[in-house]
Amino acid sequence: MTDLRATDRSVQAIYDSIAGTYDHVTRRNDYDRWVALYLGLIERHGAPGRRLLDVGAGTGQAAVRFAQAGYRVTAVDVSPEMLRQARAKPGAGQVRFVVADVRELPDLGRFDVAVTLGEPFIYLRDEQELSAALRGVSALLTPGGLVVFDLGTAGFHRRHPSRVVVEDGEDEFAVVRGASSRRDPHGSDYLIDRFTTDDGITWRRFRQRHEFSYFAPEVVGRLLGEAGLTHLATHGLHLGELVEEADEELHRKSFVVARKPG
Repeated sequence: MTDLRATDRSVQAIYDSIAGTYDHVTRRNDYDRWVALYLGLIERHGAPGRRLLDVGAGTGQAAVRFAQAGYRVTAVDVSPEMLRQARAKPGAGQVRFVVADVRELPDLGRFDVAVTLGEPFIYLRDEQELSAALRGVSALLTPGGLVVFDLGTAGFHRRHPSRVVVEDGEDEFAVVRGASSRRDPHGSDYLIDRFTTDDGITWRRFRQRHEFSYFAPEVVGRLLGEAGLTHLATHGLHLGELVEEADEELHRKSFVVARKPG
């Protein structure tokens, strides 16, 4: 049994270990819909050009779609193995992939818009790490550049421990559960138990614990300002639809939109 924890091994190690099966495990995710939501927000709030930075790009599902929509995309992720999967996708040749930690973004050039999809910022452990991420993104934005990122709401973290999903296949069985956080009283954890077999007789167990942080709207607003970004709006996601203003208790996640003045 393998037990990887964000507390004693890095997020990179967790995602390196599941990169080969990540697209299969997340096959029900509607990336077309998610990217459409982001494109709508970018169009609504306006970006000065079409150079796009995808932060926490994973296996490139969103990055490829942004490129197909006409953006010049640089996709960043901390996991080399996740980006190896991304580079193998049809259309990946249109995307520049870079292995980098969001807390220490290198100089990748200048961008008109930066995005995160799938809430990668909730893996950041505290305000200091989120501050470092926002400052790094801000430094890469051209004046007038836009940043759009998603976060779990207070209601999401409160309801998450009651979530249980079971997937049953011929050679794989998985139980995905939410749990109370072991380190953030307002956050939550994500537990995965996967059982796989090659012969139908001997099964291997693979266990992970992902630790998610909660960042309150007032904290996010303050950190945006400290990073030199102007908060424009925080939209909500409810039942798959974008809502004009986020409700921290009702909505599943929030979409934060900010601009670099200039």
